[in-house]
Amino acid sequence: MASAGGPASIITQVSQSAGVGAPISTLAGGSDENITLDLRGTKFTLSRDELLTLPEFVLLSLFPNGLLPEGHMSTYDGDVYPVDYDPDSLQYMLEFFRHVAATIPASGSAPPSENGEHAPEAVPIEPMAGSARDMLQDRAGIIVLREDLDFYAIPPKRDIEPQEMLEVKRAAGRALLRQDGIFSGLRKSEEPGTTEQHLIEMLTAGGFNREDRWGHRASEPNKAVICSIALARLRTDIRGAPDANNANNPAVSMAQKLLLFWRKPARRCWWEGVELENVEGVEGKLKVWIRRVWTLEMVSFIHFYKVLAC
Repeated sequence: MASAGGPASIITQVSQSAGVGAPISTLAGGSDENITLDLRGTKFTLSRDELLTLPEFVLLSLFPNGLLPEGHMSTYDGDVYPVDYDPDSLQYMLEFFRHVAATIPASGSAPPSENGEHAPEAVPIEPMAGSARDMLQDRAGIIVLREDLDFYAIPPKRDIEPQEMLEVKRAAGRALLRQDGIFSGLRKSEEPGTTEQHLIEMLTAGGFNREDRWGHRASEPNKAVICSIALARLRTDIRGAPDANNANNPAVSMAQKLLLFWRKPARRCWWEGVELENVEGVEGKLKVWIRRVWTLEMVSFIHFYKVLAC
């Protein structure tokens, strides 16, 4: 696994070795072809260009064998491509992109406020990579954060029946679903400079807030897995910072690091043991081992999504 940003990187980047093909998002675009996806019974109709604006790790989940070649996107069985992916998660992303696209000024100038006056221009984060900076002139940078949580419940008593243990696992899953704070799951540490603290500082400088909750959070069918996703628009102004235009400002520097993940999904894994309280059917506390995998990626967006979901 390669390291993003050097040996002291706070998150491990997905390896892209020379033997692996180009990222899906860089494949041929500019096509008006449409494809209909059947996500567990919910259908979405998207153009090829719209698909390619999705995060790279989402495309890899939708098309594990690669995106269909240009000119062949409507030749699949019945013109519908079945995908085992949470439709509500995709709908959340599309609606977020649609909302952001509606706020992008067509001319690159700041949109007028309700009283007719133009809002003050945002202070750009400097310095930025040339290509990324050019893209952000008329696009919105979006931070995409996903959590895959696997949990393993410890039997609360000896000689528990398999069916009873299955109910305990389901109850544990419901209890974990209620813990929907984005940063509440990171290991607590009072020591400054820890990996978790550094990651939180980078994400909150970039666009998230410490009290934010996951935009979508749901259990995977027939699995002890909970998938969560949250999106935030890249904050190109550092609110409340008197020296926001100073490249040496720690908040500006922290937000800049997110550009390392531009179209380069990265992962970080944690293991922890927790004791859940108030679990249905369990007396006292239930011990659970949790494995969290965070995937982080930066994307840009300019198109207005025309999505049909039925």
